[in-house]
Amino acid sequence: MKNLFVLIILALFLAACNTTPTPEPPPPAQVAPQPAVTVVPVVPVEEPVVAEPAQDPQKFINDAIIYAMKANELRQTDPYDSRALSHALSDALYDKAIEELTLAIEIDPESLDEYMSICYILRARIGFASVSDVTFVEEEFSGIVYNSIEGDPSEEQTERFDNSIADLTEALRINPEDAATFTRRGRVKAEKGEIESAIADFNEAIKIDPEFFRAFNGRGNVHASKEDFDKAIADFSEAIRLDPQYAEAFHNRGHAYALKGDLDRAIADYTQAINFDPEFIIAYNNRGLAYAAKRDFNRAIADFNKAIELDPEYARAYNNRGNTHLARRDFDKAIEDFNKVIEFNPDSAHAYNSLGMAYSGKGDRDNAIESFTHAVRLDSNLTIAWNNRGVEHTDNSDWRRAIADFEAALRIEPNNAAARANLTEARRRQQQR
Repeated sequence: MKNLFVLIILALFLAACNTTPTPEPPPPAQVAPQPAVTVVPVVPVEEPVVAEPAQDPQKFINDAIIYAMKANELRQTDPYDSRALSHALSDALYDKAIEELTLAIEIDPESLDEYMSICYILRARIGFASVSDVTFVEEEFSGIVYNSIEGDPSEEQTERFDNSIADLTEALRINPEDAATFTRRGRVKAEKGEIESAIADFNEAIKIDPEFFRAFNGRGNVHASKEDFDKAIADFSEAIRLDPQYAEAFHNRGHAYALKGDLDRAIADYTQAINFDPEFIIAYNNRGLAYAAKRDFNRAIADFNKAIELDPEYARAYNNRGNTHLARRDFDKAIEDFNKVIEFNPDSAHAYNSLGMAYSGKGDRDNAIESFTHAVRLDSNLTIAWNNRGVEHTDNSDWRRAIADFEAALRIEPNNAAARANLTEARRRQQQR
């Protein structure tokens, strides 16, 4: 092979270096004059139009699913220290998936073909997943009892929710008897805050298919968000009757019982959810909260430990375990957990407030004040942090700063009894100096 290569190079070299003179062309022959001829104009012949092969929407669908699954993988498996990058990449992949589905829809947007319905549904699901805390895989239907986003939706989230609702509406134009799509649209409307319209969609899904258990679960979620726990429990119970191994419905019913204060029933339902889904992280977390509320701290910590084992970046479990350590007066472990929460969520004012409480319990006033100060810098309306810092200043006999902090707390919550009592005491002790 080496010799062949050398021969080829040599041949090319010789061809390039060939100096043999090129013979001169002979002089042109004399041509006798020809009689004039009539020139006939040439009529151009149009090239035949070759039709492009029809585009296959299935290809765009397949590509979109690949992009979405990769985005899903990035959100689930990347370590926290590269999360900012991984989330940016996952967002880009979700956007690319949406582009692919848009190309599929543009093939024939008025089509009533099943493929178009699939495209609209997928684009809606991916758009929803891209701006919520759930992944593309988890989004399939209504999930856990509380919304996946905290607070009011951002402008970007609202736009994506609107787009998802529009896509699901188009899918229903193609197939108006699809209970699953009504359920999906109800879920998105609930996240957007359109509660009554969401309930109407779940009702329609149940009307179309009275045994579609996911619609009962979704409607139960909305009732729970309205704090109508009896209706929520009734819907979750019906979902469980229709699917006795439906882990999410057991979890959601347990959460509704917990919010009603029935901790024993809550624990029983969380346990059933875990039995059917041993990796149900949120069920472990919420069962831990129920145990902590019953002051069964050992079981609570065991559940938080399991949640963290399943998801080492699950900040809520660290926070709840930290609060449990705080209740047990195990301040060093509490500090360790709250610092972990801050590592994951450096802008969490509540985490800094909890950290300050742990330092205060340990008697480390300087770090306590520093933590409370960080909390109010992040959220100037966090009443409890102003009050807690005021308590530290009181214990340090710094009446001026203590009074200023209690007054700040009362400007935010004029009826805050603790801040009012602390302010009165600080003023009394200041006058006794």
